[in-house]
Amino acid sequence: MNAPRRLAVLIFALALGACSPQKAEPLKAKAPAGPPPALAWAYPDAPEAPLPDYPPGPQHLPGIDRVVSSAELNDPAHPVDWTPDRHPAPPAVVGHRRPGGPAPCAECHFYNGVGFVGAADLAGLPAGYITQQLAEFRSGRRVSSQRANRPDTEEMIAVAKGLTEAEAAQAAAYYASLPRRPFVRVVETDVAPAARANHWGWQELIPDAPPQPLNGGVVEVAEDWPRMLLRDPRTGVVAYVPRGAIARGEALVRTGGPAAQPCASCHGADLKGREGVPPLAGRSPAYLVRMLWDIKSGARSGPAVAQMLVPVSDLTPAQIIDIAAYLGSRTP
Repeated sequence: MNAPRRLAVLIFALALGACSPQKAEPLKAKAPAGPPPALAWAYPDAPEAPLPDYPPGPQHLPGIDRVVSSAELNDPAHPVDWTPDRHPAPPAVVGHRRPGGPAPCAECHFYNGVGFVGAADLAGLPAGYITQQLAEFRSGRRVSSQRANRPDTEEMIAVAKGLTEAEAAQAAAYYASLPRRPFVRVVETDVAPAARANHWGWQELIPDAPPQPLNGGVVEVAEDWPRMLLRDPRTGVVAYVPRGAIARGEALVRTGGPAAQPCASCHGADLKGREGVPPLAGRSPAYLVRMLWDIKSGARSGPAVAQMLVPVSDLTPAQIIDIAAYLGSRTP
């Protein structure tokens, strides 16, 4: 399958980890508990279907002085880099698939680390945390709470197993060097544009369909789907969350919720991370929900999540949504 039809959401590392991951003992993964009905939207189960074809002929994006051919857009071994002058020179593993090697990182995370809708935001994550998470994927200590592993998780496990140690270190150092930028717009509402699940885990708008009630969930879609499909690194996502979620989430984050362990105690007062602890502010709410539940359910284990087990243990699905909404609304 070619790049625009795969666009697999390669989940690398997300900042839900640890205060001192190096000192924690590795934990063995257990059989995870599947997501509850209230979080089913975060684990969409849909058959694989092709994405729309690119418009015929050469393509360009507003404000970028470059023309890209359809052959370039359809080359999964060499993801298009629309803005090579706006980031450091990437290592080969980020932008090219070596013979017999795994998918290049930029296929889903782009060259700026933000990536396709639903993908993990890698920009500015500590390099050690990224390499640690690659090791967790390889070891089987990081899977999905979905009954059968999500396709994107299976893809990431395969990528992690296909990387050499040098490639993993190079990719981690590259993405750690990139600045973080706002790419999530959180909107509180009772209804949201109608959306359907994609096989790879993200949501797509349903053209001409009436708005749908949120019913306590989250609808997260690309701000501009045609530009996202063309792999525009400047576009982002909009997350529709329940009314009042941001304020409720702020209270939970500040107090620590049932466990009384405030997020700032490890992730910094501004939730932008510190030392080896990854940032939380400005991340995708849908992705945060999955990671919190995956930790709670046992799908994520190992030293990087050891300190998270107590904080998430008594969180309800509604509280997880509220926390994710608040964190997503913060400036990265």
